[in-house]
Amino acid sequence: MLKNWIKKDVLNQPPYKVKTIPYQIKLNQNESPWDWPIDIKERISKSIIASDWNRYPNLIPTQLKKKIGEINHIDKNGVVIGKGSNEILQAIFTASIRSKDTVVSLSPTFAVYKMLAEQKGATFIESKLDSNFEIDLSDLLSRSRRAKLTIICNPNSPTGSLLPLSIIKKIAKNTSGLVVVDEAYVDFSNVTAVGLLSSYTNLIVTRTFSKAFAMAGFRIGYGLMHNELASEIQKCLLPFNVDRPSLIALNTLLDHSEIVRNRTEKICAERGRIISELNTIPGLKAIQSHSNFFLVSSKNTPENIFNYCANNGVLIRNVSSYKELENYNRITVGTSGENNTLIQILKEMP
Repeated sequence: MLKNWIKKDVLNQPPYKVKTIPYQIKLNQNESPWDWPIDIKERISKSIIASDWNRYPNLIPTQLKKKIGEINHIDKNGVVIGKGSNEILQAIFTASIRSKDTVVSLSPTFAVYKMLAEQKGATFIESKLDSNFEIDLSDLLSRSRRAKLTIICNPNSPTGSLLPLSIIKKIAKNTSGLVVVDEAYVDFSNVTAVGLLSSYTNLIVTRTFSKAFAMAGFRIGYGLMHNELASEIQKCLLPFNVDRPSLIALNTLLDHSEIVRNRTEKICAERGRIISELNTIPGLKAIQSHSNFFLVSSKNTPENIFNYCANNGVLIRNVSSYKELENYNRITVGTSGENNTLIQILKEMP
């Protein structure tokens, strides 16, 4: 009976899954290893308690749009806020993609792009990265030229590779469709396409507060784009889509961005240290990254490494189901102590 009610595109799609098990150290979902300081959390909690729970939040969070616009040096009317950047992406697909339209992205990349395209009945076309996780520029430009939408994760997940802005410019100039740059991990690379928005009206930049900003539990993110485009994307977000607790929390935490900057610097330093140390272990290869995670291959299978780490209390991500990543696990950078434990465990791996 389901086939009478549910679209074939959805029925044929596997659910999004993340394998989880009991752990002492969690390095599998690219989250911040640090929660916010308790005094700031208490201040936010008091504000949430004092707010009217029986009333809807603002239909559109104008003050927060203004604050985000000022931080990014763009007009507040070019800001769209959602429940994580995934909701912004979903709204973009809803607004722009019809059945049989073409969506182009990289391979391997974030699985949600293909999921959203297939749910709209679109044709999802992949431009494959090479063995060093570099793009084939001519292939990407050729595929994106007539695409309705091209979406690039930059830095890319799960590879950690980074496209220079010169290539983003070429893609935006080359295509008649929309170009979305998903900057979920931008804080770890300091390369952003936001400065290109004034030159390319078909460009959209999406951001999340779930990674460097340590707000994965709240689910809030945003998109930056041309004002007229933002008005149309906003229509595809449901009314009152962002809850009051998330708005209160983010409004407070944006005033403490120095904490995020300091932590980001630590993550980047730790990233370099871990990769260097792991590459001294015979049979193990850690890949350089521009994000808060990195890929690791080994003479052992990814499943064996995943299980070995899990048995020692460390949860990592087996990404071997991705095309071109059959030999890899992905590891999130943790605290210095967590990283030391990981390194020691892998050094002792039989």
